[in-house]
Amino acid sequence: TGVVTAGATWLHWRRFMVPITVAVGASALVAVAVGAIMAFVPGSRDAVHPMLLAAGLLVFALAMRWDMTDLERRTRRSDVAFWLHLAAAPLIAHPIFHMLGVFDGAVSAPMAALVLVLYVAFACVALAVDRRALLVSSLVYVLWAMYSLFEQSGAVELAAALTALVIGSALLTLSAFWQPMRRGVVGLLGGLSQRLPPTQQVALA
Repeated sequence: TGVVTAGATWLHWRRFMVPITVAVGASALVAVAVGAIMAFVPGSRDAVHPMLLAAGLLVFALAMRWDMTDLERRTRRSDVAFWLHLAAAPLIAHPIFHMLGVFDGAVSAPMAALVLVLYVAFACVALAVDRRALLVSSLVYVLWAMYSLFEQSGAVELAAALTALVIGSALLTLSAFWQPMRRGVVGLLGGLSQRLPPTQQVALA
């Protein structure tokens, strides 16, 4: 069914060129590839998260390829990239945090710190490419890590409130100062910045 879906989306794209179609087709191909490997390669089920991560990086690269053909984000190509970023983000974020075992039990202080470092790294990538999909996909893991950390520190009754306060403040700051922060991140990339959207653009995803 995945192959049929991929073929149907390709035909749909050729006929109607609806931006979301490319992302649907890419997701179908990922499902087919991962499913085929799990079906025919013994023991591959134990490597499902690395496979999904690799697939997510490939979809992200495809999204960037579409993005780089329309840096001003004025054509349908930017919309195609938007949906591809939305497809790639969970394929990248979920396997990483699952491999770390964020939901396997109580989150220790080192684990919480690692989750926060990863979220900051995702934020830098999001700022650089001017897409917020990675931040959204990984938010639940940061919330859980912060909640567990506050709970273990003794603030059981206030854990949820403190988590909401810290994460909410961080997201509000990021949203309010998105463009200045983006200029700072892009400025560190040197010549690579020429392949990224201009810093005055408004983030779309």
